[in-house]
Amino acid sequence: MSVSANTGELTNEFVRPQEAPRLVRAARPMVRFFIQKKIGGIAFLIATTILVLGIIGPWIAPYGKDEPFQIANPRYDVSSDDPEEFRQFIGLRLETPSWDHLLGTDDKNRDLLTRMLFGARRSMLLGFGAALIATAFGSVLGVVSGYFGGFVDLVVQRLVDSFIAFPPLLFLLLLQQTGEASLMRTIIALSFLNIFGVSRVVRSATLAVRNDVYVEAGRVIGVQPPRMIFRHVLPNVFAPIIIIFSTTIGGAILAESTLAFLGLAPPGPSWGSMVNDGRQFFASKPILVAVGGGAITLTVLSFNVFGDALRDVLDPRLRGG
Repeated sequence: MSVSANTGELTNEFVRPQEAPRLVRAARPMVRFFIQKKIGGIAFLIATTILVLGIIGPWIAPYGKDEPFQIANPRYDVSSDDPEEFRQFIGLRLETPSWDHLLGTDDKNRDLLTRMLFGARRSMLLGFGAALIATAFGSVLGVVSGYFGGFVDLVVQRLVDSFIAFPPLLFLLLLQQTGEASLMRTIIALSFLNIFGVSRVVRSATLAVRNDVYVEAGRVIGVQPPRMIFRHVLPNVFAPIIIIFSTTIGGAILAESTLAFLGLAPPGPSWGSMVNDGRQFFASKPILVAVGGGAITLTVLSFNVFGDALRDVLDPRLRGG
């Protein structure tokens, strides 16, 4: 009830509180996340920064990804028989950090900072691509298996057990050896390895909701299984899907770096190949390994910590803690 300003009589109109702007309402969950999970918030900022660098890296890189650098040979002598003195220019090999090359150069006279930025794009592309495909197919497989149960669940889970039991590194090595290595081939291989792990997580969440009241009510009124799965069950298991997606990114990046370290990844700048190229100079130039290895460690750690914090926030059983 409210009082009219003109007559002083009571009216049936309620005074509605002023709603906050839509942008403010949308930002509130993120603010609560940073307040409740400070370490997770820091990990989110680091992961976002690496993602942005992966997107804009080639445009802000100071040099070309395979551009070699040379300097004038101070010992140049055109009449000398010494090959080191006869060359007018020599490669800028294993150069220490300077203003021209902030992280120095590698053993092939290339700028390390440029290689790291190009490697960030490759890692983000492979990580997000493999995680997206694996999460999409694994979620559908897990929901179908958990919702129908019985014989369908038995057959699907035995297939999942069979694929999970196969050593993932051996599978990647075999797949890379059966054809020419390419980015798309690597993405498909990494996503295939993660599909079955995702399906198990989503199946467990589906088993927890398939006997809820709204699912039983939908069955009673004759809702078809496809509509029930995609309109009612899948949205209610979306929280674990988001969490498994964030953690799968780090695993895919680590797997690709392993392939690059072994020399089985597609050609191009990669953090794993930077570690492999610099390990023989680790005693004299540890920065060659530290650049690639540090980028891998920071990226995988940030995505995993962010995924753990997201789980604590979205899982009702852990929200109270």
